[in-house]
Amino acid sequence: MKITNLDRRTFFLKMFKNLSKTENFDDLITLCLKELNIDMNYKNRIISLILPNGISSLMLEVNKIINDKINDEKKPRNFKKFKINEKIKYFVMRRLFIIDSLCENKKKIFLLMIKPFYLKLINKILFNAADEIWFLSGDKSTDMNYYSKRFILMKVYAATFSFFVFDDSKNLYRTKIFLENQINLVLKFGKIKKKFSELFIR
Repeated sequence: MKITNLDRRTFFLKMFKNLSKTENFDDLITLCLKELNIDMNYKNRIISLILPNGISSLMLEVNKIINDKINDEKKPRNFKKFKINEKIKYFVMRRLFIIDSLCENKKKIFLLMIKPFYLKLINKILFNAADEIWFLSGDKSTDMNYYSKRFILMKVYAATFSFFVFDDSKNLYRTKIFLENQINLVLKFGKIKKKFSELFIR
């Protein structure tokens, strides 16, 4: 069986959508094969080819799909006039809207993924998301700021995502307010830090 890129994408999205229905990886694949009318004889081959690390492989691939979706989207007409913090807010919210549209039960997926043995995977996904958001926002730093910006955004994104999974407000309005408050806290901390630095330089 030849698994084309389109087949892979369809299969990954189907798995992500069904992830909340069962915590058993084998059952999850079986369910997706049935829904996509794929011969069960291909099950082991699919696992070895595109899901060698189980749920970890799935989540990393879904993260790539989200990145691709955002890259392919048409940006707002006045996007070039956005300040950096406005661009970051925009891309964080776009990610959350896409995730919201791809999964059936975001609470269940969240509770599944916060288990201790997924910690390394989650940090990898968070860093990748933060890196992508900064890149799309126009960041070209190559010094230590490259890492500090991404680590700070990782924390902001993680906190916002944790809020988002329990948000049932229209158009994720409450999540947007939460994100704005998180970024404002970071900006205020940055200003305070700068003032302290200036005091020691004098």
